Amino acid sequence: MKFAFCLFKYFPFGGLQRDFLRIAEECLRRGHSVHVYTMEWQSELPPGLTIHIVPIKALTNHRRCLNFSAKVNELIQRENYDLVVGFNKMPGLDVYYAADPCYVAKTQTQRLSIYQLTPRYRAYAQLEAAVFAEATNTEI
Repeated sequence: MKFAFCLFKYFPFGGLQRDFLRIAEECLRRGHSVHVYTMEWQSELPPGLTIHIVPIKALTNHRRCLNFSAKVNELIQRENYDLVVGFNKMPGLDVYYAADPCYVAKTQTQRLSIYQLTPRYRAYAQLEAAVFAEATNTEI
């Protein structure tokens, strides 16, 4: 099978990142092809993985994440992947590896309600809805 794995950033000491790498290496061990789409890779490149660094520029992190999601979806449509796996919340995933808590629920209990009016909140809530909304077919 040909997999596309998507994550915002790879650095060797994050829990989500370590999970991603173990899963990707196991896929390779089983003879599958693994392509990784990320904005940043902070480590040596592991053998066997095809890493696609997607350069995204924006003034804010949440805008970078939105732009990355849109660009990756565009790039993935050009290829013939059997499965698209996301390690961050974004549209277009077949499978989402749930390593992070629910953003909307967390902010509703840990932030003032005015925070929900910010562009940051709207961006991350939009990315989360792309995974968890009833109309999506993403497997969690």
